Amino acid sequence: MGSSNKAKVREEYEKAVLEVLRGSVKAPYDAYINEFIDQLMVMVEKLNNSDVETRNKFRYGLSILTSPNSKPNIIRAKINAYYAYLVYRGYTSAYNILKNKLVAGGESLYTWIRMYRSLNI
Repeated sequence: MGSSNKAKVREEYEKAVLEVLRGSVKAPYDAYINEFIDQLMVMVEKLNNSDVETRNKFRYGLSILTSPNSKPNIIRAKINAYYAYLVYRGYTSAYNILKNKLVAGGESLYTWIRMYRSLNI
Protein backbone atom coordinates (compact mmCIF):
# COMPACT_ATOMS: atom_id res chain seq x y z
CA MET A 1 0.00 0.00 0.00
CA GLY A 2 1.46 3.38 -1.03
CA SER A 3 2.00 6.17 1.45
CA SER A 4 -0.83 8.27 -0.02
CA ASN A 5 -3.21 5.31 0.25
CA LYS A 6 -2.11 4.69 3.85
CA ALA A 7 -2.75 8.33 4.70
CA LYS A 8 -6.21 8.17 3.12
CA VAL A 9 -7.11 4.96 4.94
CA ARG A 10 -5.82 6.36 8.23
CA GLU A 11 -7.95 9.46 7.69
CA GLU A 12 -11.04 7.30 7.13
CA TYR A 13 -10.35 5.29 10.28
CA GLU A 14 -9.70 8.45 12.19
CA LYS A 15 -13.09 9.84 11.13
CA ALA A 16 -14.82 6.60 12.05
CA VAL A 17 -13.25 6.30 15.50
CA LEU A 18 -11.89 9.63 16.68
CA GLU A 19 -15.20 11.44 17.04
CA VAL A 20 -16.72 8.54 18.95
CA LEU A 21 -13.81 8.25 21.35
CA ARG A 22 -13.33 11.98 21.88
CA GLY A 23 -17.02 12.30 22.78
CA SER A 24 -17.12 9.29 25.07
CA VAL A 25 -13.73 8.76 26.71
CA LYS A 26 -12.87 10.99 29.64
CA ALA A 27 -9.56 11.90 31.24
CA PRO A 28 -7.20 10.30 32.11
CA TYR A 29 -8.15 7.55 29.64
CA ASP A 30 -8.27 9.88 26.63
CA ALA A 31 -4.49 10.33 26.44
CA TYR A 32 -3.98 7.33 24.13
CA ILE A 33 -6.66 7.90 21.50
CA ASN A 34 -4.23 8.87 18.73
CA GLU A 35 -2.01 5.89 19.52
CA PHE A 36 -5.05 3.62 19.26
CA ILE A 37 -5.98 5.05 15.87
CA ASP A 38 -2.41 4.52 14.66
CA GLN A 39 -2.68 0.90 15.78
CA LEU A 40 -5.81 0.42 13.66
CA MET A 41 -3.62 0.58 10.56
CA VAL A 42 -1.24 -1.96 12.07
CA MET A 43 -4.16 -4.24 12.95
CA VAL A 44 -5.58 -4.07 9.42
CA GLU A 45 -2.21 -4.86 7.86
CA LYS A 46 -1.54 -7.73 10.26
CA LEU A 47 -5.02 -9.13 9.73
CA ASN A 48 -4.63 -8.99 5.95
CA ASN A 49 -1.27 -10.78 6.22
CA SER A 50 -2.46 -13.42 8.70
CA ASP A 51 -3.65 -16.95 8.03
CA VAL A 52 -7.21 -17.62 6.85
CA GLU A 53 -8.42 -18.83 10.25
CA THR A 54 -7.25 -15.65 12.00
CA ARG A 55 -8.72 -13.45 9.28
CA ASN A 56 -12.08 -15.16 9.53
CA LYS A 57 -12.04 -15.01 13.32
CA PHE A 58 -11.31 -11.29 13.68
CA ARG A 59 -12.46 -9.60 10.46
CA TYR A 60 -15.89 -8.78 11.91
CA GLY A 61 -14.37 -7.12 14.97
CA LEU A 62 -12.06 -5.01 12.86
CA SER A 63 -14.89 -4.06 10.52
CA ILE A 64 -16.80 -2.74 13.53
CA LEU A 65 -13.83 -0.60 14.54
CA THR A 66 -13.42 0.91 11.10
CA SER A 67 -17.13 1.33 10.37
CA PRO A 68 -18.51 4.86 9.94
CA ASN A 69 -21.84 3.59 11.31
CA SER A 70 -23.18 5.52 14.30
CA LYS A 71 -25.59 2.95 15.73
CA PRO A 72 -25.38 2.74 19.54
CA ASN A 73 -24.09 -0.85 19.54
CA ILE A 74 -21.28 0.05 17.09
CA ILE A 75 -20.32 3.08 19.19
CA ARG A 76 -20.26 0.95 22.34
CA ALA A 77 -18.11 -1.67 20.61
CA LYS A 78 -15.57 0.99 19.59
CA ILE A 79 -15.43 2.28 23.16
CA ASN A 80 -15.01 -1.25 24.53
CA ALA A 81 -12.23 -1.91 22.01
CA TYR A 82 -10.43 1.25 23.11
CA TYR A 83 -10.57 0.38 26.81
CA ALA A 84 -9.42 -3.16 25.99
CA TYR A 85 -6.47 -1.63 24.14
CA LEU A 86 -5.56 0.36 27.25
CA VAL A 87 -5.61 -2.82 29.33
CA TYR A 88 -3.67 -4.74 26.67
CA ARG A 89 -0.94 -2.09 26.60
CA GLY A 90 -0.80 -1.92 30.40
CA TYR A 91 -1.96 1.69 30.71
CA THR A 92 -4.66 0.63 33.16
CA SER A 93 -6.01 -2.57 34.64
CA ALA A 94 -9.11 -4.51 33.75
CA TYR A 95 -10.12 -4.12 37.38
CA ASN A 96 -10.16 -0.31 37.10
CA ILE A 97 -12.10 -0.38 33.85
CA LEU A 98 -14.69 -2.77 35.27
CA LYS A 99 -14.84 -1.03 38.66
CA ASN A 100 -15.57 2.31 36.99
CA LYS A 101 -18.18 0.64 34.75
CA LEU A 102 -16.52 1.90 31.58
CA VAL A 103 -17.38 -1.32 29.71
CA ALA A 104 -20.41 -3.57 29.93
CA GLY A 105 -18.47 -6.47 31.39
CA GLY A 106 -15.31 -8.48 31.39
CA GLU A 107 -16.23 -10.56 28.35
CA SER A 108 -16.54 -7.50 26.14
CA LEU A 109 -13.10 -6.40 27.30
CA TYR A 110 -11.40 -9.76 26.89
CA THR A 111 -12.90 -10.43 23.46
CA TRP A 112 -10.95 -7.45 22.12
CA ILE A 113 -7.83 -8.35 24.09
CA ARG A 114 -7.85 -11.81 22.48
CA MET A 115 -7.85 -10.15 19.08
CA TYR A 116 -4.96 -7.84 20.00
CA ARG A 117 -2.94 -10.76 21.33
CA SER A 118 -3.62 -12.86 18.28
CA LEU A 119 -2.54 -10.04 15.95
CA ASN A 120 0.40 -9.25 18.24
CA ILE A 121 0.02 -5.48 18.00
